[in-house]
Amino acid sequence: MYLIAVDEAGYGPKLGPLVVAATLWEGPAESSTWDDTLAATWEVMKTPVLINGQRIRVDDSKRIFQSRTQRRGDTSPLGNLHRVLSFAHRSMSRPESTWQERLQTLIPDDLNDVAAVPWLAEMLAPGNWLEELPNTWLTEDAVSPAVAAWSLPDWKLTDAQTRLVTAKAFNAFCEPSPITGASANKSDLLGETSLGLVASLIESRKLDSHRHGQIFFDRHGGRRYYAGVIAATFPDAIVRVVDETSRCSVYDVETEKHQLRMHFTVKGDSFVPVAMSSLHAKCLREIAMAFLNHFFEDRWLGPNPFQPTAGYPVDADRFLKDAASTLNTHCISKSDLIRCR
Repeated sequence: MYLIAVDEAGYGPKLGPLVVAATLWEGPAESSTWDDTLAATWEVMKTPVLINGQRIRVDDSKRIFQSRTQRRGDTSPLGNLHRVLSFAHRSMSRPESTWQERLQTLIPDDLNDVAAVPWLAEMLAPGNWLEELPNTWLTEDAVSPAVAAWSLPDWKLTDAQTRLVTAKAFNAFCEPSPITGASANKSDLLGETSLGLVASLIESRKLDSHRHGQIFFDRHGGRRYYAGVIAATFPDAIVRVVDETSRCSVYDVETEKHQLRMHFTVKGDSFVPVAMSSLHAKCLREIAMAFLNHFFEDRWLGPNPFQPTAGYPVDADRFLKDAASTLNTHCISKSDLIRCR
């Protein structure tokens, strides 16, 4: 059996990318049984462990990410996120030595879109990493306390992939269809991107030795019905509704090679594998926002002193008002920067 967990960062903001991340966990190939007892296997990873001077655990990214950690001696406000992801990086036996190298394999489907956005393209430019951001992964010795404390019998974290959806790509997705005139929204985008990421991960990892897969998503908003988007993503599969309640929607999806059960759960990030995906998404989103802020600070022409933005609506409006001169002088299209919805 294998397990894929999916979560996002940046669903609500007006500025900056939407990042969707998936982690892959592989267990006994012959297993097909899933229950609450097996799910509890991952609870051990919520136990705090001392890594590189800070106690960390695997939990919802909003709890792990704290910018005030910089005042506790961290060189970066992303310190705790980087500690957990260094553990994940070593657990997956990834060969990359830096974050910048990892981007090439972490967002393979979005490299061209990222390279086309000036403030994000700098993330990919060799030697252009921001000093305030962590880059080099912690060593195996540094993360060894977590490796020992968070041991999972029969299960291993084997991969992580993400999608980084730029504002330009976000807006293009939501444009009305020239044929039907119908418009998509960010919920549609999140659903299609999340399921597409699962399909890509299954295909790229060649999981043919596993017949059964459990797929977990953190459900957003009031959406309850996913059979249609699942069928569109897996057109040759048989999709059966197991349950569609206010708390969780569950589907059995039978493909030629795999029997999948998909869970869309409110507050799904309380489940450790989903939380691990949340941490990947949050860290990449914060890195992208750091580069966005650095880009505009270097070119700032506003009447008010530059203040960084996290991209959420009220602060984004403040930032855009102050940045009007900068946008005009540097011919920056608002459709490349601001999400339409």
